[in-house]
Amino acid sequence: MGRDYRVSMSTPYENPGPEQPGSQPPPGGYGSQPGTNAPPPGYQTPPGYQQPPGYQTPPAYQPPPAYQPPPGAPQPGSNDFKFEMPTDMPHNMNDVMPKGGFAGIFNTRGLPTLLKVSYIVWLVTAGLWLLGTIVGFLFSLVTLSGSGIVLSIISLAVIAAIVVCAMKLKEGLEWPRMALSALAVLSFILMFFGAGGVGLIGIAAAVLMWLPESTAWINAHKGAAH
Repeated sequence: MGRDYRVSMSTPYENPGPEQPGSQPPPGGYGSQPGTNAPPPGYQTPPGYQQPPGYQTPPAYQPPPAYQPPPGAPQPGSNDFKFEMPTDMPHNMNDVMPKGGFAGIFNTRGLPTLLKVSYIVWLVTAGLWLLGTIVGFLFSLVTLSGSGIVLSIISLAVIAAIVVCAMKLKEGLEWPRMALSALAVLSFILMFFGAGGVGLIGIAAAVLMWLPESTAWINAHKGAAH
């Protein structure tokens, strides 16, 4: 029996091989210019080539816009701290006096730890200063020292202001903290004139009022009394 030898013939396009030298890449593909969708120089679209229906050439890449912080946000590199006067300043004597009078002078319920310590230190310092002022006032009366009597009266006024402002601070107001800070500086100056004062303990109490924990509590309760 004879064998049937048949030669299989195929065209060069039935089994495409590797890309031949000199072939042109498809549009927008290999060889495109960076950042664009245009073909490289000298490229020619193959004869009869048509883009698929609905195909749109993608736009050129655009870098995202520079970041801009939202309105009201601190600008990069700016100082976040900004001093502002209190917005809850008292308008009359009723706004100055503590709510419920002085009956709750020893009540510290609801205060954060640092603000509670500051309040207690203010009361202790005012009490010690009051005792020294009374002794100095009596001594000035006996010796008929006019300057001593004047300084004692000023000290009594400052002590009363410290107690009132410390109690108003418990109401979540902002102005008492500013007033206590000023009174601490004033009383520290009075020490050099022999009128007593809050000393370094009062300065420490003033610092405790401005720490982040105390500031966060005051900001959360700001204006609650109005």
